[in-house]
Amino acid sequence: MRVLLLHATRISYRTVEEAIRNPPDPQSSGEYSNCLVAFVTVEEGDGVEEAERAAGDTILQANRLGLKTILIYPYAHLSSSLAPPPEAYRVLVALEQTIRSRWEGEVYRAPFGWYKAFELSCPGHPLAELSRQFKAGLTIKYLGVPLEEAPLKGLVEKWLLDRDPWSAETKELVSRFDVDGPHGITMLWELESRLSEEFGVKRRVKVPAPETVYGLVGAAHLAYTCSKWGGEGLTLFWGGLGDSLVSSRSPPAGFLETLNKRLLEDSITVNLGSGGLEAGDIRGRVTLYKARKGGAVPLIVEVEKPEGTLYCLGPTRSIAIAFLDAGLKDADSGTTPQIPFWLAPIQVALIPVSGAQLSYADSIASKLSTMRVRARILKEGSLGARIRDSGRLWTPLVVVLGEREASTNTVTLRRRWEPGKQEVVSLEDFIEEVSKLNS
Repeated sequence: MRVLLLHATRISYRTVEEAIRNPPDPQSSGEYSNCLVAFVTVEEGDGVEEAERAAGDTILQANRLGLKTILIYPYAHLSSSLAPPPEAYRVLVALEQTIRSRWEGEVYRAPFGWYKAFELSCPGHPLAELSRQFKAGLTIKYLGVPLEEAPLKGLVEKWLLDRDPWSAETKELVSRFDVDGPHGITMLWELESRLSEEFGVKRRVKVPAPETVYGLVGAAHLAYTCSKWGGEGLTLFWGGLGDSLVSSRSPPAGFLETLNKRLLEDSITVNLGSGGLEAGDIRGRVTLYKARKGGAVPLIVEVEKPEGTLYCLGPTRSIAIAFLDAGLKDADSGTTPQIPFWLAPIQVALIPVSGAQLSYADSIASKLSTMRVRARILKEGSLGARIRDSGRLWTPLVVVLGEREASTNTVTLRRRWEPGKQEVVSLEDFIEEVSKLNS
């Protein structure tokens, strides 16, 4: 089931013509103000369980917005895998009845089986538009209650359900690092490669994409993925680079500590199974990082199997962004955020003071390239601006090359882990230091 939830300041509709033969609802029209409109597509395989989950989520959103009216609007355009009309109608009626039984506000449903003309106005605030998908086959509960209802009963804090955990500052940093672009994607590549090496990955296995990878819903789906397809030395992937879990018999917590201790210090553990988060019959634990904004990001899934505990670490992209988010927390507390040398998209920034030092910078860049070190020569802008730009990308080593350095075969070196300090070193010593950092 796919649901698009819109806060409508006004919506009106009228039936135009039959979309199916002998539609079960009569022709009608309607107009509503300041309501939550749930555009609903019922997919093949959906049933009462999906209707119940969607009902809880819809009620949660209406309460979040302080709305007293919900309009269920049949809408067969959110998916290409539609349930047969009789089944779709049955599920829509179940959705309507479930909301009515659990909520004190007014509930309406637009007629099913008709082409309808409609007009809608939306206020455009951050919570005015929300899309949801409820897949058949995985019922999620928390403390024995359907997960979508748990906040209504005071059983779970809202931040544990947030499906967009990243603050505006974290998103800006992700954009600055170009995490999904041609430059920053190096970060994902290096992280996945290091994970493969660390946990002895021998094979990659394509698996269905989880519904989401954030919040308790994401934790349940990642646990299901890990339990069903995980195994020793496997990478489970479902999309592009970063959409992957590394599964192993070795505990992965130590690896996260090498990135940033906050990843574990600012985390909570949720039990899988009765008395905790229920996703089928899975038993184990999930470690969720609490993002700077407050959302929950699952990073480690532990699944108890007959042959022993299986650990799944990731998704890789979540680890990368959580690492940047933790770095912003460091900055909040007055500590310079760091990035491991091997993980940095740009490991060395070479900054010639003028065009006269370009050939010297080129020769150093060439040496670093043979060492498989990612170096970039920054030519545009003032000297101060180029140094600041390097800092904005957390570049571990910044090298300033002036007339003196070019004539003496030296470099002026700034190490990010020594803020406010710089040192003149020989080119030979600099290359040796880089080689040690890159090993």
